[in-house]
Amino acid sequence: MIAGVIKRVFARPFYSLLAMFIATLTLSVLLLLPNQAVLLDILSSPIVSLSAKLSFMFSLYGSLGTNFTLFSATYTVLIAVLLGVNVSLLWYYAARARALSKADRSLTFTGIGGFVSGLFGIGCAACGTILFAGLLKLLGITWLITYLPLHGAEFGVIGVLLLIVSSYSLAKRIDDPLVCTVD
Repeated sequence: MIAGVIKRVFARPFYSLLAMFIATLTLSVLLLLPNQAVLLDILSSPIVSLSAKLSFMFSLYGSLGTNFTLFSATYTVLIAVLLGVNVSLLWYYAARARALSKADRSLTFTGIGGFVSGLFGIGCAACGTILFAGLLKLLGITWLITYLPLHGAEFGVIGVLLLIVSSYSLAKRIDDPLVCTVD
């Protein structure tokens, strides 16, 4: 059932391209965000050539292999890919449902919840979780992460699980008929 829905949705080039675009954009944000200060300095410098700027920016993607553990790199990529799939499925569902009825908003909130939870768990080995650590730093209780079994990676795992649940729910809704059958 789910495989058939995935095949039906992603057989259309628009939805495949949308998923790839969202996944690439998400991964780019997650990898470049921790280096935003140095990235902005390099990109705004009149001394550095355009090719050097682009080379530096693309070299930051290597941080996925060097600054992340295998576990955190895996769930970071999974969050990006699952978000792309989720957005494409939601777009397909909304386009299909728009003709007959309103789309179910609870599916949208599950997908958004998965993404936000995933953002709280994204981080490299050096700086820890990006958003969650920043929030805890503001409150002065960063040490709480050390008491979690996975040291903050729980939020990334929860994000992956919520995105899987959201994608599964969307696929089930897409597979269901939009109107009741008459006996």
